[in-house]
Amino acid sequence: MSVDAPTVHLVTRKEQLDELLDAMAKADYLPLDTEFVRERTYFPRLALLQIATPGTVWLVDPLAGLDLSPLWERIVSTDKPVVLHAADQDLDLILTAAGRLPRQVFDTQIAAELLGIGAQLSYAALVEKLLGIALDKAQVRSDWLARPLSEAQWDYAVQDVFQLGRIFPLLHERLARTGRLEWMDEETARQTDPARFAPADQRRWKKVRGVQTLNRAGLAVLRPLTACREQLARERDLPRRWVWRDEALLELARAIAGLPHPVDPGQITPMLETGRSPLRGDDDRIRRLADAIARELDRPPSHWPELRRGPALPPEDRELLKSRRNRLEQLAERESICPSRLATSAELKHHLANPDRPSRLNQGWRADLLAPVLRDARQPDSP
Repeated sequence: MSVDAPTVHLVTRKEQLDELLDAMAKADYLPLDTEFVRERTYFPRLALLQIATPGTVWLVDPLAGLDLSPLWERIVSTDKPVVLHAADQDLDLILTAAGRLPRQVFDTQIAAELLGIGAQLSYAALVEKLLGIALDKAQVRSDWLARPLSEAQWDYAVQDVFQLGRIFPLLHERLARTGRLEWMDEETARQTDPARFAPADQRRWKKVRGVQTLNRAGLAVLRPLTACREQLARERDLPRRWVWRDEALLELARAIAGLPHPVDPGQITPMLETGRSPLRGDDDRIRRLADAIARELDRPPSHWPELRRGPALPPEDRELLKSRRNRLEQLAERESICPSRLATSAELKHHLANPDRPSRLNQGWRADLLAPVLRDARQPDSP
């Protein structure tokens, strides 16, 4: 097998897809990569799907009118590891297309962190570290929906997934040799929890640019407004800010929150029909949204949402937190693992404020490893 020139098959017809499915059934693991575009849509639009089997790269063209449901079913039902890098976006796409996630996933970025190779390494950086190959990333932002693919795009797509197939056994062997395959399994189980990818309509308000300028009454209004925007964006398959701009949502939330309380839905309705609202003419949705906002404002102010900035530590605990961070870094260096994969600064802070609350720091493979870092929380100099 040539290191740099695998056999390449373009899949645009059913018989070619059948050949790919046969090759996947014989492979021990399945490196997979995708190229997608979502600048003008809510859902990512798949432009190319790349799969590597021994000695071969398959470029599946989703724009060719081919029924890909057998391929998606194979991806999510196989017992072979599906190998990805920085897998979240690819997993989200797979979940949307197949309705569920693969049984086994191996994220090479997570593996690299568990082995101390580097934190949140880009794919190109990881390939260069492990194989000494510098990948050309100039095509990352190219138009992947254009047809035919350029020679540069073709080469980029082939090498991306082919080298992924070469680094997987290296990372897997190192994890096995260091006794960290179970760690990888635990991290993967957390990563592939479908709840992580569920639409969080009622939490989207936290992502609005400028949200910190609203008071709690404004946040109470913003929550149903952004949930409504999310539903509209999905229905229309448009970017959420194309449907209803953040600035318009904030302006409307302030105006409604400023109404005398108790607020009647009839006062809110005309405000949802004017200005930059996308709801004009949708009387039923306007009525339901007005009712939802009125219910939010009718709750006790203590139940309105608020922006939490994490627990405030007393002055005497600030040095203690610094000590824990230092110990964490020393532990990470000694164990050859990226510190951020062990624990983030925010997690250490939350644990210090709530030491008895269950968290990933005191569960699973981290529990014993981090025990010396988290023990005797009030005695920073104890062994």
